Amino acid sequence: MKTKPFYKSALFLLLSFFLMTSSLFAQEISQDNYKEKYKEAVGFIRKENLEKGSNLTYKLIDYLRENRDIYADSTDILLSKNYWNLTNLYLWKNQELSLKYADSTITIALRTNSPGIKQRAYSIKYYCLYDVKGYEKTLDFLANECIKYSLLANNNKMLGESYMHKCNSMVMLGKASEATSFCNQAVDVFKNVNDEGYLASVYNNIGNVFTKKKETRRALEFYEKSHEIALRIQPAIEISKSARNIAEKNEELRNFKKAATFYKTYGDSLESHMNKVIDSKFAEAESKYQVEQKDKEIAQQELEIEQQKNTRNLYIIISLIIFIVVFIYLQKRFNKQKRQKLIIENSLEKEQEINVMRAKFLGNISHEIRTPLTLISGNIQMALEEIGENKKLKEHLDNALLNSKKVIDDANEILHILKFDKSKQEVYYRSVSIVKFSKRIFLSFESAAKAKEITLEYKTNVTSEVEVQIDSDKVERILNNLITNAIKFSSSTSSIICSLALTDDQLEISIQDFGIGISIEEKNKVFERFYQSKTSKSVGGIGIGLALSKEFAELMNGDITVSSTLNKGSSFTLKLPYIQTTSKANPQESTVITHPSKQDVDRTIKAAKILIVEDNVEMNNFLKDIFKDMYDCSVAFDGKEAYDRILKEDFDLITSDVMMPRVDGFELRELLNQIPEKKDIPFILITAKSLEVDKLKGFQLGINDYIIKPFNKNELLARVRNLIENNKVKKEWHAKHQDLFEKDASFDVKLLEKVQKIVASNIMNEDFKVDVIAKEIGYSQRQLSRLLKQYTGMSPVKFILEIRLQKAYQLLKDKTHKTLAEVKYNIGISSTPYFNSKFKQRFGVKPSEFIDKE
Repeated sequence: MKTKPFYKSALFLLLSFFLMTSSLFAQEISQDNYKEKYKEAVGFIRKENLEKGSNLTYKLIDYLRENRDIYADSTDILLSKNYWNLTNLYLWKNQELSLKYADSTITIALRTNSPGIKQRAYSIKYYCLYDVKGYEKTLDFLANECIKYSLLANNNKMLGESYMHKCNSMVMLGKASEATSFCNQAVDVFKNVNDEGYLASVYNNIGNVFTKKKETRRALEFYEKSHEIALRIQPAIEISKSARNIAEKNEELRNFKKAATFYKTYGDSLESHMNKVIDSKFAEAESKYQVEQKDKEIAQQELEIEQQKNTRNLYIIISLIIFIVVFIYLQKRFNKQKRQKLIIENSLEKEQEINVMRAKFLGNISHEIRTPLTLISGNIQMALEEIGENKKLKEHLDNALLNSKKVIDDANEILHILKFDKSKQEVYYRSVSIVKFSKRIFLSFESAAKAKEITLEYKTNVTSEVEVQIDSDKVERILNNLITNAIKFSSSTSSIICSLALTDDQLEISIQDFGIGISIEEKNKVFERFYQSKTSKSVGGIGIGLALSKEFAELMNGDITVSSTLNKGSSFTLKLPYIQTTSKANPQESTVITHPSKQDVDRTIKAAKILIVEDNVEMNNFLKDIFKDMYDCSVAFDGKEAYDRILKEDFDLITSDVMMPRVDGFELRELLNQIPEKKDIPFILITAKSLEVDKLKGFQLGINDYIIKPFNKNELLARVRNLIENNKVKKEWHAKHQDLFEKDASFDVKLLEKVQKIVASNIMNEDFKVDVIAKEIGYSQRQLSRLLKQYTGMSPVKFILEIRLQKAYQLLKDKTHKTLAEVKYNIGISSTPYFNSKFKQRFGVKPSEFIDKE
């Protein structure tokens, strides 16, 4: 509000500045001075001053177009006159420009109701094309238009000129007799015009016409008439012109004496004309000199006055410019600060709204899932009590119960973090043996560490008898989160160290890993709510574990700090104030739990070797349980570890997650594509990423299958079995037919793509046969069979069936059809038993199961 008077004053000064400076510039065209400016432009044109004449005429045209409302119907008449002037300015100097403006003159003139303006427009274009070869018919058309509008205008001068145009055009078209009649009409018209000078000019032009017709005597007749009038009205230039023409014609008729006489008259009149011009110019120059001397005296006085005014105005202008620049700078700075403040306020407001909505949503989800999770875990617990001695079933149920507990823990974490927002958290202290307490929590992760061959090492300088008062529930939650993250982001065969220390005023527990580490940019962000690391490519959690741990620590007047080096590991340290309830001793205590390497475990060699690449320990074990009865399974916990193993060992199939630390599933596939002997290993992505863009990326990289979590166990086994069998057939065929391999493999790959398109385009045709493919690609059936065996391990018949079944699977999965009959029709299979059997064999599930799910 304080800046408003300042703002108004500045605007007033700015307006004053423009009003003042505008008076320093030349006066613009207005309604009051239009006629004066028009005459000025005509004067420049008559003096053939191209630059000034054209510039001023352009301004007049722009002014008229911008002020049509002032001149109304007269606007086009005035515009046409200005374009006529431009045409006249460039006439016989620049044909392209003169024709351009002549056309504009005609276009605008035709919009008017003035026949005189129209005649002038057509006449000026006539002069533009006069004596230009190839335009005889155009000139005749223009002459006709000139006659038509002259008659409408009832203007004898225009009519006479128009007849002259017609006469000339007839001569050019070779129509001499018609030309003569129009010349005579021109003469008749001009005899009635009270303008002998114009009539003399007309007679002279008619003589020129007969000269072109090579009718010398007729031409001489009209030249003599022109000379007679010229002698009467005494214009030296007309006398000179007609005398010269008479002399030339008499010379042609061999009347040399008469020719000589008129040549003398021509010379005398020309000299007389030049003397008059010189006298006129001298008088004019003398007059201008006298006026110039007086003007100089006045100008000198005015210059001195003007210099004083200009100096004063310059100071005023400079002062105003400086003031305006400073004002604009201050105003921009003020506005920028105001905008930044508004942006920050809006951002904070939006962030608060999002946080409230997110908290409400998460709270609702957490409460909603607790009931079904309770029922799930309760029923699993009841099943465990009833299963008896079935150890294998008990192992699966224990694993399910453990994972349901993890979901409940995540829900509890959400509710706990929401309680912080509502200030409902309290601290409950109790005495615990800190060594036993922390060691129990750390070693409870032994089974998870064992799955990744991670060594757990516990170190302390505190005896087990030492007890301290802490909120054990919150400390346990913090440690559980830190250890879980350490295992998750550690590579196989690495180690995790838990260190416990007591100082005089603080309890310190550190969890150190040697995994992927945290970048410098992310160190301060890992404790933010819902933050997901951009350094790690793995996906997991909901981004509140470390945030909740940090808030628990601060609630207990402590803190959590982190030190980390990217790709070398991280160390999280929990620092808490404590009250010691027993004496402290200082013996060193260390516990190390190591696990044997998977390479040292003796296992039975199965028919095929599978490498399972999955960073989630439980999912890794789950996949291993699915495959272990049929295949020889190896595991890796990220793409880098998998790549190192693939370089050393041979595998018949690889299953991989997409999002993993260090090297993800897509990158692993890209790395294998660069190794000729490894790129053909069947490769399946098993992932929670269900977007089509991710599937497309995978298939473009050369994966063989893409399975979305959660998946059907039987479907997974069927897909794996199918890929391994096809690859086995392909390898066997390669071994037997080394001599048949094409040198240009890329050619055959493109040909294979063509075969796939042919099958896809004929998929609804139940009678579609192999020979159709062979015919379309120009191969024999034997060559086609070799091609498919080489690149797919399948025969042509099986290859066609594979494409039909893949299409059926996609249709059923997308639920685009309500009945199996529709699906069968769309893939060209009519037999229901055959379709059900082959689909179950290929995908491990019945096609009807997809329909039943609706």
